[in-house]
Order: sequence, then structure tokens, then C-alpha cells
Amino acid sequence: MTRISLTSAASIALALAAALPAQTGTSNPQRPVKVVESVRPRQEVLRDAARIDQLLERELKRHQLEPQPIVDDATFVRRAYLDIVGRIPTLQETEAFLGSQDPEKRAALSDTLLNSPGRTSHLANWWFDLLRVKSRQRILSGEPFAHYVRESIQSDKPYDQFVRELLVAEGPAHAEDNGATGYLMRDTGMPHDSMANTLRLFLGSRLECAQCHNHPFDHWTQKQFFEMAAFFGGLNYRDNTVLGKFRGMRQELANVDQRTRARALRLVRSMSQGLQGSGNGVEKLPKDYQYDDARPNEAIQASTIFGAKVRLKKPRGNSRARNRGRGRGRQEAPEIDSREALAEWMTDRKNPLFARVIANRMWARTFGRGLVEPLDDWKKDNKPVHPRLMDELEKLMVELDFDLRQFERVLVHTQLFQRAVAEQDPQPGEAPMFTGPVLRRMSAEQIWDSMLTLVFDDIDDRLRPMDDRARPVYAQFEQLKNADKDEVLALARNNGGNMMAQMARERARETRAARQRDAQKRREAQPLLRELAKARRSGDMQKVAEIADKLERMGVGLGKRASRGGEGDLLRASDLPQPERLGHVLRQFGQADRETIDSSTDVATVPQVLTLMNGFLDQRVLNGASALKRDLGTAEDGARRVEIAFLTMLNRMPTDDERLQWRKLIALNGPRVVEDLVWVLCNSNEFRFVR
Repeated sequence: MTRISLTSAASIALALAAALPAQTGTSNPQRPVKVVESVRPRQEVLRDAARIDQLLERELKRHQLEPQPIVDDATFVRRAYLDIVGRIPTLQETEAFLGSQDPEKRAALSDTLLNSPGRTSHLANWWFDLLRVKSRQRILSGEPFAHYVRESIQSDKPYDQFVRELLVAEGPAHAEDNGATGYLMRDTGMPHDSMANTLRLFLGSRLECAQCHNHPFDHWTQKQFFEMAAFFGGLNYRDNTVLGKFRGMRQELANVDQRTRARALRLVRSMSQGLQGSGNGVEKLPKDYQYDDARPNEAIQASTIFGAKVRLKKPRGNSRARNRGRGRGRQEAPEIDSREALAEWMTDRKNPLFARVIANRMWARTFGRGLVEPLDDWKKDNKPVHPRLMDELEKLMVELDFDLRQFERVLVHTQLFQRAVAEQDPQPGEAPMFTGPVLRRMSAEQIWDSMLTLVFDDIDDRLRPMDDRARPVYAQFEQLKNADKDEVLALARNNGGNMMAQMARERARETRAARQRDAQKRREAQPLLRELAKARRSGDMQKVAEIADKLERMGVGLGKRASRGGEGDLLRASDLPQPERLGHVLRQFGQADRETIDSSTDVATVPQVLTLMNGFLDQRVLNGASALKRDLGTAEDGARRVEIAFLTMLNRMPTDDERLQWRKLIALNGPRVVEDLVWVLCNSNEFRFVR
């Protein structure tokens, strides 16, 4: 057991109490609706986890391999926080776990983290990357889509239901409770791209190479591509249900200035963002089609590329033919709900790939690589590295009714999750044997959220309501939906009726007011702050604790930089614009640009070091009112400062050599050497990698 010096049993007990699973109905808006224990007893989870471990160890023996040893508590607590909630643990969380004597503390911690709002935030980042969520796409806002994703995670929406909703969503994209339209709207006007991305995401099949010719490296044909694309036939990337009253505005617009005209047109176009058409199941082959299994420009019916064939509905007699947006004036076949048919086929439990692909993705997310690699290219000759284990994971996913949190819960309760990382890195695109998890660098979002953990005592307390960024979009839609032509023109004259800008200004006013309140409290607390500094210099830790308690009761939280709502740039990655601007820490460390699926990177660059050295670490942590600076400032001596730095940054105690080396440097050069220690630890591979 790692020794925790200078930490009282009472403080450990308090920290452990604070980490207990919160029940439903608590104030944090992103906390999961249910605690995992209320859905499934832990004993059942441990039984399934043991089955996975047995299958894996049997496979390893067959290949004459030995599993890696079980890691120590310090490695486990850091891994659990990073993998489940996407950040390193705080000093208090680390010391509480390392000081606990509970033999079941690892299982208890995993469940605690799965019940936390941080899990919603962390999984949202993963889905944002896969689904290419962007806050802004020309006139279309991506915030309703992001809200839908967060809400689906927080409510434990079954994965099969989630996918069905994405494929059949219809109606205005900016209306509340209709964010699922954002999935197909992400490829507005490009139904072929939508189909290719859908197959890649949910069935692990790379069909896009067959769009122009028969697939050169697989058995898919060009005709099969268009048979699949036919499920999206007749899809219209515009919703006209509320636009009738705005038709014929040309006369009104002819008499206004150019800027107002442009704003009015933008408002009307914003109203038209959405989806119409349940799908007619028809698509035409290209005019240069050159294979002998069909004719160029021939209309073909929707048909699935594997598994059970879909039975499409017959056209309804009273169904009206629609004009397709990209073929204006050309009558299309009547709607037959082909999108719904596709969704039912894709998510069916008998589909040979649906459950396997998501199980493999979740495995890769937890352990660093998939049992099948690449994750989205399941060819016939691309077999799982452990076939029986893959079968078991597919079976488990179905038995859990596609509950991704319960599936993840089984994975993090395995012995594999507690083993040391594998000794050798697998080759890119290859599946390892999984003697242990794969060593990997933190994602950009994990790095950013971990840096925030150095600043705030509880970064999850700063998580916003899930619809916070989408609310202005909904408000503007409601305002326009109920407006007539004259009101639209009035809104256009009034700065375009930009509700988002108005709410942003209101939020900025709230932030300024919060900062003013904080400044006033600090002015009132100046006498106590001077006493605190004096007590620190004299080493009177009891006095320091008493004064700190008084300051907390006054609302002057040491290490709490601003009230909730203040410092809006210091939010968890999932609550920031998607993706962040170029130059931001997130983009420097490889956050995806969201143009292609899963396009984030973990490549090391020189600007990353400079960003931490001259930017965030210096300005926000070492020279700001950060939690880490507070903890270092209240330490009783140099030895404790060294411990705090290691426990906060690397979540372990320093070795005897590390402690001796840094205490000597502090004795020779003064306490500011601890800032150098923090910088060294932050830029070390041990900090940046998930071990």
C-alpha cells in the first residue's frame, strides 16, 4: 500500500464521502439519470467481467503468452479517472483512494465514476468526434445535435434506439427536441456521403470506394452502393412546414436596403433548415455506369448489401410525389418509409455486424485498440484477434439491450482493465493480443480537462445544462416560427434578430456581474487574506485551516477562480464550441476538425510544449488563483510541496530519489523551484500518457 504522509484519516474519510455515488435528482445537470447499481447488481457485472477474463487468458495461453501483472493503486486510480470521466483525479481524490483500506475500492470507484456527470462529458467528446458534430455549419447550427447527443448519453438511451432516431429524424433542425436531424444534416445535399458514413460508423463497412466503380479491395460493387443509397432516395434537406407564410417576400424585400435584405433571407433560410421525406427507396445509377448488371441512369430499388433482405412498403395511393431538392422540377417516386426500413434492418439484433461493431468500438475506447482493426473496415479476411471473445462481447451487448454504460461497466471491472500496459506497441491498424491495455497518449480533450483539474477543485461542478448552448437556437426558431413577414423584416433591421448574439451579451453581463461580486468579496476579505499569508509563512497549519474555513463561509473559495458562469473559456471540452478555434490548447493537441469521422490525432509537436510552457500552465495554474497553487501555498514544508506536485500531476508519491533531488533544489534555490517541478511533470510522458 502506498504511504500517504501528512494526511489525516479524517481528511481521507471526508474525501471518500464526497466521492460517494450521487443519487438521482441531484443538481448537476449532466449526471446520469440512474445509478448503475439500480439497473444491474454488481455481482452480475463481476460475473460477466470474469467470463471475459477467462476467455482472454485462454486465448493468451494458446498463443503462449502471459498476461501483464496487476497495477498498483496509483496507476489504477489515474487510469480509471482518465478512461471513465476523461481527466486525472484531483489531489483530494487521489489521496482518498490511496489511503482507503477497502478491499473493494477499485470496483466501488469504477461505479462511482460511471455515475458521475464527468462520464456524460467524456463520452460526449467521443461521440462528437465520431458523428462530426460542429457548432456551426453555415446557416445550420450544430448545437441542437450536440444537445441531443449529450441528453442521449445522460439518459442511457439504448444504442439501437439512438441509431434509429438518427436515421429516421424529420422536421425542422432548429426546433427543440429535434436535434437528431443534425446527423443527416451534417451531409446536407449529399445523401451518398450520408450513406457511406452511416455504413462506416454503425456497420464497420467502407463502401465509399464503390461509389464510382466496383470496390478495388473488397467484394462490394458499384450497383450495391447505389442500392444502399436508395434508402435515402427522395430525402429533402429542407423543411417547409413553417415557411408557407414567408413565400412571396420579394415585394417586401425590394424596398429595403441590401444589408436588411441579406439578414431577412438568412432568417428565412434558418427556418428552412431540416429534413423532409421518409424515403422513396429509389436511386438512379450514374449516366456513365459501365457494368453489365444494369443500365446507365437506370432507377434501382433499395436493397441491403448483406444479411436479411428488407421488405419495403408498397407506395401509398394517396402519397404525393415530391420534388427533390437537387432535381427541381423532376417528379420523384412516392414515399415508402425506406429510411425507417433501413433503420430497422441495421439495428436488428440479427444483423451480423451492428452489435459487433459497437462492442469492438467500446473495447477499443477502453483498452486502446479493437479486437478487429481498423475499427471501421470489417472485411471478410479481417478476423478478430480473439474470435471467441468477440462473440462473447457481441452476446453481452445484445443481452444488455445495447446499454453502453452497463457494457462499459463490465469492461472496467475486468482484470484486464487492472493490468499493466502491454510491453510492446502494436503496429498501426493491427489488433494486439491484449496481455494488457495499450499504452496511448491522452486525447486532446483528456489533456484539456486534466489541466482544468489543476485549476478547479471540481470541474464537473462547472458543467452547464445540456441545452445551454442550444437554447438560443431554440429561442430564435420559436421567435421566427410565430413571426409574420413584417416581423421578420423588423427583426432583420434589428441586427438580424440574432437571438444567439443577444443571449451571448446577456451571458457576458452575468459573467461581469459574477466577477464584480467575487472582487467585492475579496476586498472584504483582505484582512483575513493577510492573516492567511502570515500563518502560511509561520507554518501554523491549524491557523491556516481556520482562516481558510472562514473565507469559504464568506464565499471566497481558495482555488475557485470564479463563480459558476464566470470564466466561460475554462469549461470542460464537451461544453466548449465544437470544435474549438485553431490555436486553442485542444486543437494544438489534436482535437478533430470534424470534417471526417474520428479524425483526432495524438501526434507530438513542438507547439504543444510551448502552449503549456508559455500559456495555460503559466497563466492559469502557476500564476493564477488555482487549486494547485493554493495546495502548494498551504503546504507546511518543502517535502510536502514535492508530494503535492507528484500526487496532483502524476497521482503517485515521489520515489525516494525524486523526493531527495527536489528537496535539495528547493533548499538551494527557494520554494519557487516547485513551479519548475510542476512544469517538468506536466511536460513528461508520464503525465501525457494513459498508463
